[in-house]
Amino acid sequence: MDKLYDDKYHLHLGYYENNCDYESIAYKRLSEDVWDIFFDFKHYGIKNTTLENELTLVGNETRIFSINDKELNYDIGVKPFKKWLTLHKII
Repeated sequence: MDKLYDDKYHLHLGYYENNCDYESIAYKRLSEDVWDIFFDFKHYGIKNTTLENELTLVGNETRIFSINDKELNYDIGVKPFKKWLTLHKII
């Protein structure tokens, strides 16, 4: 895990409706109350539509958006993930 993130804090966010199975992972930044949400485009066979200079981690996950919050729970995080999937015509 990159040193930007606290390896004690991560959260899996998923969309499992309508025969879909998409997951992203939220990582808590060490230096601030921000969670970066990462998605593995390659795993799902989806063209990466993010900016070319967007942060990509070793596991091929690319940051798709961030949430400003000290504590992130599943119910809060999954709503913008679903919105992101919809905006990018994945669901």
